[in-house]
Order: sequence, then C-alpha cells, then structure tokens
Amino acid sequence: MKRFKTTTIVFSLITAICAVLHLLFFINKDFADWFNETIAYFFRFIFAKLTSFIPFSVAEILLFSIPLLAIALVVYLNAKGGSVKNRIVIAAKFFLTAAASVYFLFVFTFAAGYQCSSLDIRLDIEKNDITKDDLYDTLVYVIEKTNEYAEKVEFKEDGASVLPVDYNGLSKEICASYDEVFAKYRIGNNFNSTVKPLIISPLMTYTHISGVYSFFTGEANLNTNYPDYVCAFSVAHELAHQRGVARENEANFLAYLVCIESDNDYLKYSGYLSMYSYLSSALRNTDYELWKDAASNLCDKANQELIAYSEFFNKYRDSAMSDVSDIFNDTYLKLQGTEGIKSYGMVVDLAVAYHKKN
Repeated sequence: MKRFKTTTIVFSLITAICAVLHLLFFINKDFADWFNETIAYFFRFIFAKLTSFIPFSVAEILLFSIPLLAIALVVYLNAKGGSVKNRIVIAAKFFLTAAASVYFLFVFTFAAGYQCSSLDIRLDIEKNDITKDDLYDTLVYVIEKTNEYAEKVEFKEDGASVLPVDYNGLSKEICASYDEVFAKYRIGNNFNSTVKPLIISPLMTYTHISGVYSFFTGEANLNTNYPDYVCAFSVAHELAHQRGVARENEANFLAYLVCIESDNDYLKYSGYLSMYSYLSSALRNTDYELWKDAASNLCDKANQELIAYSEFFNKYRDSAMSDVSDIFNDTYLKLQGTEGIKSYGMVVDLAVAYHKKN
C-alpha cells in the first residue's frame, strides 16, 4: 500500500505540472510557440522514430489491448484477494495512473499546437473576410490545376485514380515535399517518417475518419480503405499533425500546400481535387449560380473520380458510428479552443488568402 501511495503522489505531481503547462499554453501564445517547436517537437520526433521501425500501428495494437488489460486487471484483483474496498481503490489508482500518463503525453507532444501562432501568420498571408468573388476565383484556379494534373495520372475503369507508389513511397514523397515547404516558409522542422496502414480500415470507414495521428505513439495512421486520392491527402494531413500543426483547418491547408508543392503529379492532383471539394461546397452554399458556372469546367476525369468516390461512400454514408465519432471529435476539438469539426472546412479561408497573395 505504501508503494501505491508513492505512485499516487508522483503521478499527482506530474499531472499538476502538466495542468500548469497546459494553462500557460492558453495564456501565453509565445510560450506555446516555443514549447511546440522545442520540447514538444523533441518528444514527437523521438516517438515517431521509435515506432517507425515497427511495420504495424502500435497505437492500434494498444487500443486492441484495452479489453485484454481490463480482463487481466480483474483477474489480478480477484487473485490478490482482500476487501472489496481495497480492490476498488487499486483499480481506481490504476485507471487514474493510466489517465495521467496519457495526459502527460498529450501536453508534452501536442497540446501546445492548438494554442500557438496561427498558420496564416507563420506563412505571412492575410486571412481577411472572403467574398463570393474570392471563392469563385480561387475555385476556378483550382479547377484549372485539377484538370491539368488529371491528364497526368492513371485511372481505373470505374473512374478512380491509381496511386503510383506504395504507402512507404508515398510517405517519402510527402516528407521530401515537407522538407521544401518548411524550408521555404520557415514553418518548423521536418523529419522522415512513415505512415502506418490500419488493420481495421474497413471498419474505421464507418466513422468517416480517413486517418488519425496518435500522439501517445507518435504515429501517423492511415485508413487505407478510402480511394487513393483521399489516402494521399490524408497522409499529408496526418504528417502535418505529426509535425505539430494541431488545428484541423491548418493541417488541411498544410497538406494541400505540401501536395501542390510536390514534384509528384499524383500528389498535385490529390491536393487540388481535395481542395476543390472544400471550395466547391463553400461556394455552393454561398452562391449556387456562381458555383454552377465554376463547377461546369471540371474535367470529365475528375468528375468521374468524384462519382466513383460517392459510389464507394454510399455504403458508409449513414452510420451510427460516424455520429458517435463526430460527437467525440467535436467535443475534443472544442475543448482545445477550436470551432469543433467545422474547423476542417475552414481551410477555405487559408486557401483563398494564399492564392490571393500568390
């Protein structure tokens, strides 16, 4: 029991330190910037490197192990004996220790990214109010580039495009582009890493999640069940999180920037078509006639890609798992001071501002 008291004191102290740091992130943006680019970067780098040699997702295995660990704890407590009260206390301390450990990893790897300087400041672009004409002009430009690169990629009979490399090759291409983008815009430090395909990808598609960054293992995880052009953009998005860009709209925009700045034609196509979807939705909701005028210029190959995606997604569109996932994700993102799941679509503001400047 003395050992449990010592453990409780230690983890309580660590949790208190983490809570103070977390509060400072909210209070002082400069401190959040410094922490995210130094201490948090160090932990993200170390975790990514430690898990990069493992061919499967460590985070996925850990999540699979939770029920087994719970059963093992129950068996252990029954074998240990003692009063019910003592067993409840031991179980409570176990769960609190686990929660404190996860919180420690969150604070020291990812939390500061939600409170640091916004990406538009770091990229030196002015994110002013967007007019429907701004949206239209940006959408027209993105359509032109989508059409251009659609001619340079391969398509299957069903209309879906084909990724020309495996996921390791895709990771290398994207990391190389991150090197150039980070050096050009002085955003931060890049490092080589590999995306981890998830075993449960088909099941995960019912949650409408195409990828996830697990801060507690440093891994960028990919749902490989999605069409190739979505996978390519998702890898770039999750690698943005791995590099400390926490806000979803900013991770989306950085993924777009990395894709279109790449030397790989497929990444360019994936980036432009993915951004087309965001811009198209925004303009359609703003001015339907303007949207029709712009969207009519999208080439047949890109249109067939979107039709193929819609047909693929029909199976997963109405899903109770996605509703639950949205609630949890929205709550988590709002607790970090963002606009919740709506923040994904707010990438439009950054894209318009960037293309107006360039």
